[in-house]
Amino acid sequence: MMVKHEIVPDGEELNVSVYDAPANGWRCLIVQQNAAIARYTDYERALAGVRIYDGSDKATLVEAELKVYLEAAGTGKPLGQCGLASLVRIGAPDPYVYVTFTLPEDFIAQSVLKIIGHGKQEQIYSPGWELTD
Repeated sequence: MMVKHEIVPDGEELNVSVYDAPANGWRCLIVQQNAAIARYTDYERALAGVRIYDGSDKATLVEAELKVYLEAAGTGKPLGQCGLASLVRIGAPDPYVYVTFTLPEDFIAQSVLKIIGHGKQEQIYSPGWELTD
């Protein structure tokens, strides 16, 4: 069974979201096309991205995100002060799929996954990124 998802046209692009039960909310999916990270433009490719997300192992990501939620709940701080809005790359080339998570900065700094965290001043990349990635 495929995860609950929405693919909604927005002009020439598609907004692709998947419902993630552990996060109790929707995650956005975007794709790498022609070396750029962008929204989907083709329905079938968007549906393939949902399938890639559905079949991927997200256990460590969900566990790390849960730490952000618990810190926010325990301290009363907003999520953005406890973790970074992040794009996590899943899948294989053609296409790489990116999914949104809120992750602790130390998790990003140590992860073997390909993650881009959006900090206050700059983007933070997990180890191993190359400019040609």
